[in-house]
Amino acid sequence: MPKSRKSTKKTKSVRLSLQAQDYYTDCSKPGMLYGALIRSPAVSGTITNISIPQLPDGYFLFTARDIPGKNSVHTLTTDTPVFCADKVSYFGEPIGIIAGPDESTVYALTSEIEVTFDSTTLESVLESVAKEYTRPVIKLPVSGLKPDSNQIAEITKAMNLAPVPELRPVPFKQNIPSLGENNSLIIAQRIVKTGVFFSENEGTPDEIFKSADFTVEGTWMQDTVQPAWAETNGAFCFMENGILNIFTPTQWPNYLRKAVSVSLNLDEEHIFIKETNSSGHDANGIWRNATLVIQAAVAAYLTGKPVKLTLSREEHQTFMKSGVPAKIHHRTAVMKDGTIKAAQIDININVGSCNPFSQEILDRLVIASCGIYNVPNIFIYAKAVTSTNPPTSIFPGTIDSQSFFALENHIQQIADEVNIQPLDIRLKNICAEQKEPSMPFLFRTEKVEDVLQAVIEMSDFNRKYTTFRIDAKQHRNSEDMFFALPIRGIGFACAFDGSGYFSNDLFSNSQKIAVTLNENETVTIHSLIPSPSISEIWIKTVSSILKLPPASVMIVPDMELNDAMPLPDNIYNNISIMTQLLKQCCLDIERKRIKTALPVTVKKGLTPSMKKLWNKEAFCGVPFHSTSFGSVVVEIELNPYTYKEHIKGIWFAINCGQIFSARAAENTIRLAIQQELSQLVSDETISCDSVHISFIQSAANPGQIGELVHSTVPAAFSSALSQALGSRIRKLPCTAETIYSQGGKA
Repeated sequence: MPKSRKSTKKTKSVRLSLQAQDYYTDCSKPGMLYGALIRSPAVSGTITNISIPQLPDGYFLFTARDIPGKNSVHTLTTDTPVFCADKVSYFGEPIGIIAGPDESTVYALTSEIEVTFDSTTLESVLESVAKEYTRPVIKLPVSGLKPDSNQIAEITKAMNLAPVPELRPVPFKQNIPSLGENNSLIIAQRIVKTGVFFSENEGTPDEIFKSADFTVEGTWMQDTVQPAWAETNGAFCFMENGILNIFTPTQWPNYLRKAVSVSLNLDEEHIFIKETNSSGHDANGIWRNATLVIQAAVAAYLTGKPVKLTLSREEHQTFMKSGVPAKIHHRTAVMKDGTIKAAQIDININVGSCNPFSQEILDRLVIASCGIYNVPNIFIYAKAVTSTNPPTSIFPGTIDSQSFFALENHIQQIADEVNIQPLDIRLKNICAEQKEPSMPFLFRTEKVEDVLQAVIEMSDFNRKYTTFRIDAKQHRNSEDMFFALPIRGIGFACAFDGSGYFSNDLFSNSQKIAVTLNENETVTIHSLIPSPSISEIWIKTVSSILKLPPASVMIVPDMELNDAMPLPDNIYNNISIMTQLLKQCCLDIERKRIKTALPVTVKKGLTPSMKKLWNKEAFCGVPFHSTSFGSVVVEIELNPYTYKEHIKGIWFAINCGQIFSARAAENTIRLAIQQELSQLVSDETISCDSVHISFIQSAANPGQIGELVHSTVPAAFSSALSQALGSRIRKLPCTAETIYSQGGKA
């Protein structure tokens, strides 16, 4: 076993290239071992013994007791085990890793491990069998219990012989054992009150609802389903010349290095990380990638051999699920003219066994839950609860999309019940520039009405909405068995997207960029490499300000070890903030280049004074550095016999500030639309060949683009589908069976 290299010396300043161009699964070295995780077959309970069989030569098994350092991963304020050593928190929790030269043999050996639980876990065993997950297979003697032989036979048969099923997303409400329900904890909550809910001097909430002409309420659920990945999560690790080399699609290299250092008791300067290509932000679980890396690194460190750990697709889909399931209930008091007088909103999210970002996810959902609407009386109660599901993570592109899904569907419900056009209900209640805001959250949105009007005119929404509504009513009342005309519907939704969330303590430290004008009149941008579209924008920005050819501008993806990003680079670094800082660097260089000898380097970062716009303690103010706004219309058509859906057109209008590359921005939107269309109906990818995009001209700083698609398209789709079916769709993704059955009822 290699000796510990934990040092008390100050970490040297080492320049590391933090990105690689390959997938980690393409990496290999002579003598490489394959790793496979041993997972708990129980939902909960305490492990009393792990029986290890005689392994063939060249095969190794490691559990929590073999970890050289701490058997824990510290993330923000949360500690989670690398390998479960005693109490199981969720079904499939890793309890060890087997490594060996043949991948199939490694997985076969996992079935030879015997895990003994205490007498309280038989119920958990039966529940895990019902979940029908069979890789890896683990024999399970249960001490202190004497179930009959038929019961044991049924458990063994189910766990060893059943084929791997088609795994489905875990719903928000699931029939987990009573032990799991009793152990559920509220680990984060947020309460927001304004108007009569905050002070009852002007009347009571009950009086507000009683005096309203309409009380409209509904519950909405959106549980994102991951699309297919080019590569599942995992890592390739090997020791070389005393250095632990790690190839993995991490998005948080600074955090990963520290976590590996603690678990292996290895100094950070002896850990070299190559950030390989990722299949997308939703694929690697951000903080959860570190646990997989440590598990592989433990095997590589202790054996001295290269080890590759790659999750199977079943494992990835089950244990690295994207996002958190959410259930959101809206209740509003509405007047005949469409004015919303009061709103009560309940938000519940299931974070699995743990999630270090629970409070931030919850807060972002709260901020988005009222959108841009100006409601004078608000009561929001939001809570995050644990369960016996696997841990969850945070996904920046869809972090607040569930709130917009619920809100925009609810606004459509109000429009239907009050009999007002969807555009008119929004214009009646938006927090326009000329209105006095009564909301606790203020957003720097511009030209909101222009965006709404643009998408309405592009799509001919008002005429189609009225026509389709009449058609749907006639279809429901028709007794003609051969009614053959397509069933049509059209939906409308809007949302904002905030760039640079001020409420995180590390936010101001994570926004940094440096630019160097070299002696040969070339420019180097020191930053993590952004996406190709943003890279193009940055190069054009530098070229324009410094009056240099684009070919002379380079983005160098290396940074000093001690200055590595404290937070995931894709959470708080974004086009709006980083592009603005880049422009400031270039303007300073332009002023200095005349009087200062080259090379000239300028570094910029956000000042703490920017965060004063947001009052974290009172949870009010301006929560984002900048805000873009978008609106979308989706037109859908259903086959009258099969109820197979077809999207006739998507129209998208957006104000995202100054646009440096219209082509790149449009490509980003089209790609995001295609990604979203693959997640609306389970096991289906809906096609749409008619996508129309309009950018509202603005001189404001550039804002986020693609995230607006994820916040608007689902609500517009479900609204269109609801109109066509004559039955409200309250949950996405929906299924083909749901569409067919709802259509039959209509």
